[in-house]
Amino acid sequence: MKKAQIGEKTFEIEQEQDEYILNGQPFTFDLAKSGNGDLHFLVDNKSFQTKIISVNKEEKTVDVKVNNTPYTVSVKDNLDLLLAKLGMESVGQAGASDVKAPMPGLILEVLVSEGQEVKKGDHLLILEAMKMENVIKSPADGVINGLHATKGESVEKGKILLSL
Repeated sequence: MKKAQIGEKTFEIEQEQDEYILNGQPFTFDLAKSGNGDLHFLVDNKSFQTKIISVNKEEKTVDVKVNNTPYTVSVKDNLDLLLAKLGMESVGQAGASDVKAPMPGLILEVLVSEGQEVKKGDHLLILEAMKMENVIKSPADGVINGLHATKGESVEKGKILLSL
């Protein structure tokens, strides 16, 4: 089962072999892809021209235009639904986390300090690797709980650089 949220409306979608069920009711659809990435759906004999604008894999959202009207669709799969049922929906989301070196390199600059609040996407460190400067950004909103790397330090891939 999958759940899709569009505005205040929630849709439950299930597939049982060749049959699709939407909110407990069977439905039929046909899909055609055009060369420019647009999709054309025929759902229960109603036509929908759809264009995917953007996909955010981290937040599991898709911005689409359906018949030229924009929508943001939030999608939950079986794992998301199971985690929510177990009260663990925040697993893998923002919260206490470690920021690790994505590759071996040299810490050129530490741009934050312990106790500092950061927002998702804020610059945390500059890591030189393969003669290129790489900005390490915050994966989530939070507070710097610990710095584990210093300016001038050589680090290996996977070393914890700081904790949020």
